[in-house]
Amino acid sequence: MNEGNRDLQQASSQWAEIVGQLFDRLTGKGASVTYNFDNLVIDLPKARGPGGQDMGSAKWTINGKVVITAETHETSEEAKQRANITTAA
Repeated sequence: MNEGNRDLQQASSQWAEIVGQLFDRLTGKGASVTYNFDNLVIDLPKARGPGGQDMGSAKWTINGKVVITAETHETSEEAKQRANITTAA
């Protein structure tokens, strides 16, 4: 791997970590993130699947917006604890 690719991979990893931390902080607060795109082209090269099977390639163009919303959902344990608290009164 050459140095330019390594730098790009490190930058991508750092951005992914920052975005992950942002969503952790937004979760449960009714927040959303909106990305507006004007002719964003995502070009995926050919891929090989199991057994060397050719999976083909893809080229996507996005015009418009993508909205990402983070929500929290009660776990079954939290639901049990809440039920115990409300029925104990």
